[in-house]
Amino acid sequence: MPTPAKQQAIDELNEVFSRAKSAVLTNYQGIPADELTAFRAEMKSRSLEFRVTKNTLAQIAVKGTPFEALQSEFKGPVSLLVSFDDLVAPAKALSDYAKSGAKNNPKVLCGLVDGKAISAEEVKVLSNLPSREVLLSQILSVFQGPTTQFAGVFSSLLRKLVGTLEAVKEKKAQG
Repeated sequence: MPTPAKQQAIDELNEVFSRAKSAVLTNYQGIPADELTAFRAEMKSRSLEFRVTKNTLAQIAVKGTPFEALQSEFKGPVSLLVSFDDLVAPAKALSDYAKSGAKNNPKVLCGLVDGKAISAEEVKVLSNLPSREVLLSQILSVFQGPTTQFAGVFSSLLRKLVGTLEAVKEKKAQG
């Protein structure tokens, strides 16, 4: 039976695991405390939650949540980067942080997106996707293209019809 403090930590983690839309598990070993603090602040500014948890507590807390697929991954120095809103935000944030020139970066172990466990390679692929807004605008432009072309063709046909009618009118007026 866990102590009351550990039970509270388990309950809190379980609630995080239940609400999260996506997460990335990372190895934070070798990152100095001051850099880890700066990393945590950067993630918080992106509305992401960065946690270092005890593996045994995390293994207990994942039961009954989508994170159950990652239960075996909680071993060694593991940290968790969680998003409650955006599916690709943790992967993008880690990628952007690595590109920012930080000396030490957390090493991606695996991830979870919408209840599905993904590998470190898949997390990297996710980080290279355009943002949700860019993807939506690309989709809209694809849908808008044919309607714009249709409108242009229809408008052209109307101009030709009007031009033909004007020519017939002028010919009848002359002759």
